[in-house]
Order: sequence, then structure tokens, then C-alpha cells
Amino acid sequence: MRTATRRARLRRSVGLATVSRLAALCGLAALSVALSLFGGPATAEPFFLPASAEGRWTAADKELHFAGSLAISASLRTVGRTDGESFGGAVAIGALKEVYDATLKPRRKGRGASWKDLAADILGAAAGIAIAGALDR
Repeated sequence: MRTATRRARLRRSVGLATVSRLAALCGLAALSVALSLFGGPATAEPFFLPASAEGRWTAADKELHFAGSLAISASLRTVGRTDGESFGGAVAIGALKEVYDATLKPRRKGRGASWKDLAADILGAAAGIAIAGALDR
């Protein structure tokens, strides 16, 4: 009951939606600036890694993506964000990580975004919302 009251109070507070939208716009602006500044000259490198270089679905990297997104979405849901905001926030952070992997990550560490990492982010975010929702009942 306390969680529902706190969540309702957060939603009623003036400017909460405005702050969320402003943060999203600032994130998009920072992403576009980073891509334009650090994207470098056009190269033949693909943005996404080839399927053979992405690793297994059960690799430790995928487990970390899943667990990280689960923790982020569940935490956002617990502090009063809606399911959509929690899911979107967790997936956006995962997508930004993939942009980093494809653009700024050192070449010696294997540059390129991974579809499997994004899938693990999405599944983890959904699981975090489901678990937080089940605990709220």
C-alpha cells in the first residue's frame, strides 16, 4: 500500500513528466553529438557485428546484459515509474551501450554492436517489470 501511495504522489508532482522528457531529449542530443564527433570518417566497418562474432546466447556477456536491464527496469518500476518508462529506460541504456560498442570502443577489443546483446537487454527489461509487478501485488 505504501508503494502505491508513493507512486501516486510522484506522478502528481509538478514537472515530473517534463523532467523525464527533458532527460530523454538531452540523451538524444548527446547521442547525436557523440555520433557526429566520434563517428569518424565513413568506413566499410558494419555497425553490427557479424553473427559469427556475437558469441553464444548463453555467454557471460549476454547474462550481464540481461541482469543489468532487469535491475534497471525493476529499480525504475520500484521508485514509481510506469511500466513503459521503466522498460524504455532500461532498453535505452542498453542501446546506448551498443552505440558505444560500435563507435567508441577500442578496435583491439572488437568494435561492433550486437543484436544478441540488444535482445538480452529487452528480455531483461521485461523480466524486471514482470518481477516488480508480481511483488507489488
